[in-house]
Amino acid sequence: MEIEAKFALPDLETLHRLAAVEHLADFDLLTGQVKQVCDTYLDTCDRRILAAGYACRRREHSDGILITLKELKSSEGAVHRREELEVSLPVYQPPLQWPPSPVRDRVLNLIAEDPLTPLFELEQTRTVRPVSRGDQVVAELSLDEVLFSSGASAYPLLELEVELLAEGTENDLAKMVTCLRDEWRLQPEPRSKFERALRFLDQHPTPNRLLTSHERDIFQQIAERNDRYSRRAMALLALDDGQIQKKAGKRAHLSERSVRYWLARFRQERMDIFPARIQAEATSMLLPSEIGEMHVQADTVTAIEAEGAAVLPELPERPAEPRIKLRAKPGLEADDSMAEAARKTLHFHLQRMLYHESGTRKGEDIEELHDMRVATRRMRASMHVFGSYLDPKQMAPFVKGLRRTGRALGAVRDLDVFREKMQLYLDTLPPGQQDALNPLLTVWQAQLDTARKKMLTYLNSARYLRFKTEFGEFLEKPNAGALPAVTRQGEPIPHRLRHVVPVVIYQRLAAVHAYEEWVTGPDVPLERLHQLRIACKALRYALEFFREVLGAETKTLIDTMKALQDHLGNLQDAVVACNLLRDFLTWGTWGHQKNQRDTWPSEPVVAPGVVTYMAVRQTEIQQLVGTFPQAWSQIQSPEFHHMLETALAMLW
Repeated sequence: MEIEAKFALPDLETLHRLAAVEHLADFDLLTGQVKQVCDTYLDTCDRRILAAGYACRRREHSDGILITLKELKSSEGAVHRREELEVSLPVYQPPLQWPPSPVRDRVLNLIAEDPLTPLFELEQTRTVRPVSRGDQVVAELSLDEVLFSSGASAYPLLELEVELLAEGTENDLAKMVTCLRDEWRLQPEPRSKFERALRFLDQHPTPNRLLTSHERDIFQQIAERNDRYSRRAMALLALDDGQIQKKAGKRAHLSERSVRYWLARFRQERMDIFPARIQAEATSMLLPSEIGEMHVQADTVTAIEAEGAAVLPELPERPAEPRIKLRAKPGLEADDSMAEAARKTLHFHLQRMLYHESGTRKGEDIEELHDMRVATRRMRASMHVFGSYLDPKQMAPFVKGLRRTGRALGAVRDLDVFREKMQLYLDTLPPGQQDALNPLLTVWQAQLDTARKKMLTYLNSARYLRFKTEFGEFLEKPNAGALPAVTRQGEPIPHRLRHVVPVVIYQRLAAVHAYEEWVTGPDVPLERLHQLRIACKALRYALEFFREVLGAETKTLIDTMKALQDHLGNLQDAVVACNLLRDFLTWGTWGHQKNQRDTWPSEPVVAPGVVTYMAVRQTEIQQLVGTFPQAWSQIQSPEFHHMLETALAMLW
């Protein structure tokens, strides 16, 4: 049983005061710890868990995933009492694969075989302060900066929670509640974060919904006609409700293939899939106030689509960083410590990330996004190269920030790469055949729109602003995050570049050569070649990071590694493309979640052009696998190793 009190916080000033105060009623508030928390609430499309009076939360931790099933109950003023069940997972899995536990049994009893899908995300910056009475810690006070998000819509709020711990009593909690209510003048919050986020979600449909609110009003009128237009409207209303295509077809008495067809048409033509007279009749059935609201909302949606920007109620769009003059090099020297070299390298690439942020937001040149993502990747790679010399506690929030930023950018960049390669193929076709992939382009465009809106939501968020600001300030300090250069026994630890870099380089070279006996011969698994690519990338990045202190041969070494990495990268791109094309030909969608038996299509997708393109990408895989030994031989050669030795000799 979880027992906690909740209060709304009026502003950040109050939150900061509570983060600094030392006493609350008769209790001491100990030093706080700041945590970044990311929660995703899950349910079936028809919200069976919610209907049963529960909320299912997936929370990301550094060591895995925590699934929590919480009972939804009305509170007694500020105090909430509710049943709470939990289970830990190494990675997220469907409920059937959860370990035997009360959570698994309860969830499966509620959802049967229906899949869980995300309702919304909730991100928090939590300042957690233990509450003590003498030597006993009786409660935990959390000051939360919260951001609800679903698609491209977001909603911020501030909240205080006091959770009673095992050594605390309800009398202790009552004293704290009285103090917060009477002395701090805080208002009790009777609703959970889940309930408020759900209310916001239902009242503010996000751009990720298929229909705008005024389109939905029109469709509901058309659905009452009892003719072919009504079936069309019913299918799209079902899709807007989150139903899969098969279930939408059953609701509208249409085949799954027909649902896919009208979905594609709607995405291209919107309301014009209905004749003008049908639209006019449906509009005439609306109340005048609804028609006026329809025009306002239509204008708003048009403006949003024109700008390609995310909608953030009560959270203004963050201005992009002004263009600055970029340095050509990080400025590493052979006598630098590894920690100082890490700071210089991270600062160098952070400036590049910020430099390309404005162009990434605009979306006019895909290379801006590419360069911004490359900068985040370089920073993440440098954390691995320099990580042994940096304080993990100080670096942890920045590692998380880079991971979130990379995910947001990567989802869009991967779609851009797919489109580029698809266009190269289309350019080889006669003009009359260049529309062969239009059905695929339709779902690709929808996926890109969704990914860009999510990316912009993140780039506009308080979390991203805080990350880049604090990271930039942190990297201005010499030797930021450095660990001691001596052991606890006072023995010196090698930490200068001239002493450490040869070891770092040769360790990564050894990791690449470890694949020698695993990637030679026939029928090498594609997954193994992908793993080799990751090892090659680690070696290449290390050479790039230390290029300033190595010999002139380093450029040739990097070019050789890049050629092998690009070869393996093209192979992996082709493998991923074939999987996506297979999913499209099976389900008519962009990708597909496994273990969803009820989504198995009753009819195949008929798209001859996509079939042909998939065959071309499969042929590309065969060619790349066949020419791999030649690319691999370049780093096996004596010349490569001799150049590496010569380049490293510059350190001595």
